[in-house]
Amino acid sequence: MRRLIVVLLSLLLFFEGASASVLRDFLGRNVEIKEVKRIVAVGPGALRLIFYLKAQDMICGIEENEKLWEAVGKDYSMTKDFETIKTLPIIGPGGPGKPPVPELIVKANPDLIIMSSVLTEVYDPDRLQKETGKPVMVISLGPPGHVDMEVLRQTFKMLGSALNKNERANEIIKQLEGHVSDLSKRTRDIKTYPKVYVGAVSFKGTQPFTATQSPYPPLMWLNTPSIADKYARTAGFLNLDFEIFLKEQPQIVFIDEGNLNLVKQDFSKDPGKYCLIEAFKKGEIYGVLPFNYYWTNISTALADAYYLGKIIYPERFKDIDVVKKANDIFQAFLGEPLYQKFLKAYPGFVNLKMEFKCQ
Repeated sequence: MRRLIVVLLSLLLFFEGASASVLRDFLGRNVEIKEVKRIVAVGPGALRLIFYLKAQDMICGIEENEKLWEAVGKDYSMTKDFETIKTLPIIGPGGPGKPPVPELIVKANPDLIIMSSVLTEVYDPDRLQKETGKPVMVISLGPPGHVDMEVLRQTFKMLGSALNKNERANEIIKQLEGHVSDLSKRTRDIKTYPKVYVGAVSFKGTQPFTATQSPYPPLMWLNTPSIADKYARTAGFLNLDFEIFLKEQPQIVFIDEGNLNLVKQDFSKDPGKYCLIEAFKKGEIYGVLPFNYYWTNISTALADAYYLGKIIYPERFKDIDVVKKANDIFQAFLGEPLYQKFLKAYPGFVNLKMEFKCQ
């Protein structure tokens, strides 16, 4: 299936015609579009990519969840530009598994509907195209919580062609590839690793300490395994038995701050079991910013990766100021340094040992 997807994406075609162009989308559908000045994005993650491409001035309607959900933690919704689109007409409820509303999309009158591939599980793109009379282009951000470089590369190229944002699409691809390459080069010759675990990883709502992800993108870019990897039957999210932590004894623990309060509550009920874990006994507990919020926040995942690198391999990252690096990444992807805005809801890149005392 993966190979088929890559083949389909590699067949990206953009044929110039007298009055229209044909673009082959993620599903291999040939989508005929004319000049695009107005767009809507439906489904998890779709609007994020529009912001990455600096095409937010083309947006003519948004999903209702964008107006209702907490902004902090969802990278693009923390920008100043997001405030300018919150007054636009609603085109549907938004949110996982929620179908679009054709009648509302028609009222917004877009030239192109950009649809997340996730949404095709609940609504057929050809049906939406027929019901609205507007071309529907399906894009993909890869699996939830992951950063699939090949899929993203092709998706940005596809959107760049459709929205006349080729130069910006290439810039984003260069940024993404450059950071991932830098992270890998700093760590690729390391032979021995500390035992690391990232817990309370967000996925479809709040999750406990025992919830994690394998592979975890920031660790993967750092060529570093998680203690959870050998317990994962498939790639994705998993929940571990607490006994595994007592057996594996992670030396460094990171906690997704989107679920920090839940972990603190559980710790307060039975601190003894946590304090049997080496990382808790030695105070090697750190926070990371959540990046699974209405699909993968790519910029936040990259910022987290540099912080993890700084903690796990301080000598390899001694030249990195993690706050400055995070802001540089947010600036490159979204045009603003956002780290301080995260601090309105999360502790940020800090040691959390004072929250989990084992004395």
